[in-house]
Amino acid sequence: MKRKISRVFTIFVSIGFVASQAMAATVCGVAQNPQGSPLAGATVTVKDPSGKVLGSAVTDGKGNYSIDNVSNGTVDLFLDTGSTALKNGSGVLNLSGATQAVNWEVSSNANAIATQGGSCVDPPGPLTPAEWASIGVLGLGVAAGGAAIGWAESGNRSDHHPHPPMTSQQ
Repeated sequence: MKRKISRVFTIFVSIGFVASQAMAATVCGVAQNPQGSPLAGATVTVKDPSGKVLGSAVTDGKGNYSIDNVSNGTVDLFLDTGSTALKNGSGVLNLSGATQAVNWEVSSNANAIATQGGSCVDPPGPLTPAEWASIGVLGLGVAAGGAAIGWAESGNRSDHHPHPPMTSQQ
């Protein structure tokens, strides 16, 4: 019996580990000048503290960017405006959730300033591979939990004592 419980526990721990890996964070935001005009074509890069690039994105025509599958923890953000007239910027972000919005204000007078807060808005459209993986992992967890309950309730518990059939008295 202890061996069966150990197996079930191992399965749940494994599912939890896979789920935590699949549930990486997304860093998103918008880059714009102080007047609110978008900065298109800027590159936002996320690096871990050792300098390894975890992801990057180029801002679109509205200044928006999104970088998926970033590991939770402390990361460094860099904005490269790609323009000699506008200054680059950098910042540190502590990711502890599924999403984090970081907006950039760029100018030609000072380094770009990053402000964080809020979460990323889920864009319309098909699910990403990471979203499908998260759904699959959650589905496996639900299926394993249901199977464990069914197994335990089917008489495979050490405290299970079958009851004699009930008879009607007349």
